[in-house]
Formats: sequence, structure tokens, C-alpha cells
Amino acid sequence: MIALLVAIVIGFSLAQPETFATAANWRTIISSQSVIIVLALALMVPLLSGNFDLSVESVAGLASMVAAGLMARDGLPLAVACVFVFGLGIVIGLANGLLVTKFGLNGLIATLGSATIIDGLVSWYSDNTSISSGISRGLVRFGTGTVLGVPSLAIVAALIAVVVGYVVTQTPFGRRLVSIGSSGPAAELVGIRVDRMVVTSYVVSGGMSGLAGVLLLAQQGSASPGSNGIAILLPALAAVYLGASTWTPGQFNVVGTVLGLILVAVTVSGLTLTGAASWVNSVCYGCALILAVGASAWFRKKRSGA
Repeated sequence: MIALLVAIVIGFSLAQPETFATAANWRTIISSQSVIIVLALALMVPLLSGNFDLSVESVAGLASMVAAGLMARDGLPLAVACVFVFGLGIVIGLANGLLVTKFGLNGLIATLGSATIIDGLVSWYSDNTSISSGISRGLVRFGTGTVLGVPSLAIVAALIAVVVGYVVTQTPFGRRLVSIGSSGPAAELVGIRVDRMVVTSYVVSGGMSGLAGVLLLAQQGSASPGSNGIAILLPALAAVYLGASTWTPGQFNVVGTVLGLILVAVTVSGLTLTGAASWVNSVCYGCALILAVGASAWFRKKRSGA
């Protein structure tokens, strides 16, 4: 993956040296992908246990809208709004986890249903109108600011990636999730409380999605109902599966997820700067997702000996 990324960067730098190979363009790429990185990592946590959470983008959209509303309409300080939407994400994650474990619903269907409900609640809460005034100026400055030339949002995303990477690889929680993903019945036989771990993974995913909503609000400086949708979810899914098919074949991982997202984002940026039509973005993300899922499934079968 690194070799391919380097080759793509060199190719587009030679083709568009005045636009692609600039610090401003790289800051734009990194900053624009910061929220998606957090959502991709939120997706990855339940996937480690073999469960989907397709509600991450909807939870982030809800958190963004509610945070903006609490500050603009209710006059609450930024800290209170952040804590509230973080807790809201946790509650939604808990509900998703219970639907999967206690009611036996398929995670893909359960979270797709909850995402649809959340999207409807966002429309109701916002009355289908955007909120662009009354938002904390400090939050907006943070979303557009830099530290030593590095976008502030990228620094936050990097810190979250480090924490998630440590938890997944160096703690019993992460190793148990991987064990459940490999074989739930076997994990239960060795004493792992599978249902509790699955619910916890959804809670973590929901909390991270709520945090991503705050970062999304900082990035955009406003909140709009239905403004992101598949445009955020699809790159996140593609990144997670690219990481599981290239960096650590057959296993979801943080480093591969981040590199996969950067790889696709750099490709899309280069194509855009060379004059490619806007529909190329969707085609690129869709192809990356299909290829990554197919390769990941093949590697999983190979690792399991099937």
C-alpha cells in the first residue's frame, strides 16, 4: 500500500506540480479526511467482533446538529454541548448493541434501521433548516486552525487513532473483540462474555461517532440536515476494508485503515486537480470498496484454511 501511495503521489506531482504538489493541497487533503478517519475507526471497532455499524455517519450528523442547536438556540457553552452529544452517541450505541445481542437482529439491518430513524429525527429537530450562526467561535477557529502547519483536526484524528490502535492491539478488550470476530462460539467457550463485549463495541462506536459529529461541526462551521450521508460513510467503509486487505491481510487494523483512507483521498484529489468530472469520486470510492471487500474476504478464508 505504501509503495502504491508513493507511486500515485509521484505521478500526480509530476502531472500537476503547481496544484497537487503543494503544502496547501496536502493540508486540504489531511484536514478533509480527519472526520472520516474517526468515523472509519468507529466502524472498525464493532467489525472486529464481526458486526456492522452503519449508523456512524447518521450519529455524527445528529451530534453535529444537536451540538449546534444547543449552542445557537439554547445558549449552552461548548463544553456542555460536547458532553451531551458524546453521551447521546453512547446511548445510541447501547441501543444498537442491545438490538444485536438481546433481540438477535443482524447488525447490518439493525444499524441501517437506526440510521434511518436518526436521519428522520435530525430533520425533525432542525425543521430541515441549517444552523450557521450562534456556534462557538472557538470551535470554528479550531476547525480551520493549524498547529505548526498541521491542521488541528488532523492532530485530534491522529491522537484518536493512536488510542484506538493501542486499545485494539495491546489490551484484553481488543484481543477479545478479535477473538469474537474469529469465532464467537469458541470465544464463549473460553470464558469471554460475548454479548457484553459486542454491546461495548457498539457503545464505543457510538461515542466516537458523537465525537466525530463535533469535529464535523468544527470543520464545516455549520450544521445541515442530510448534508453528508453516503459521501462520508462510503470512504470510511472503503478505508476499513482496504486496511484489512493490504496492511494486515484478513484482519481489521488501525494503520491500514488510515493509510487506505489517505490512499483513496490522494487519488481522488489528484484526479480532481487533473480535471476529472465530479462523478469520478463516487466511482473511485465504490471501486475501492468492492476490491477491498473482495480481497479482505479472500484473505480471511485463506487465514481460516477454508
